[in-house]
Amino acid sequence: MKVLLIAMNEESFSDYLQIAIPSYAKDNIDSGRWEESEALERSRKAHESLLPEGLATINNYLFNVIENESKENLGYIWVKVEDNIHAKSAFIYDIEIFEQYRRKGYAKFALGRIEQVVADLGATSLGLHVFNHNSAAIGLYNSIGYQTVSHNMQKPIRATVT
Repeated sequence: MKVLLIAMNEESFSDYLQIAIPSYAKDNIDSGRWEESEALERSRKAHESLLPEGLATINNYLFNVIENESKENLGYIWVKVEDNIHAKSAFIYDIEIFEQYRRKGYAKFALGRIEQVVADLGATSLGLHVFNHNSAAIGLYNSIGYQTVSHNMQKPIRATVT
């Protein structure tokens, strides 16, 4: 069970945004970070900000995750490679295996493939963000060597009327 990473074209990028924008909005609602009424617009703006030139945005690589034998599209992965002072690092902005293909090892294979891609681009580390409520993803990442390097914490503050 192996996967290929195939660079998105404009059509698959448009399809990706139709899934990714609502998905990111939902994750932020579920985590308590965003209100439902604003989430979709905030997600849209975040994607526009991070990918201002779409697929042509420099140092960003967006792939469809394709099953090697059947050629089925299993999901997608988006990674950015950045030059830092002493080394290049990479960051996975998004990875998703479609629900019907989950729990079959495809995400693990896709992560292995993206490690090779970023290594070939000169990166010496690969990071990602995972929402705290996504225990399945946290378990996967821990099982393949990802380590927690920081925690973001948030406390809701409500104004009080005196």
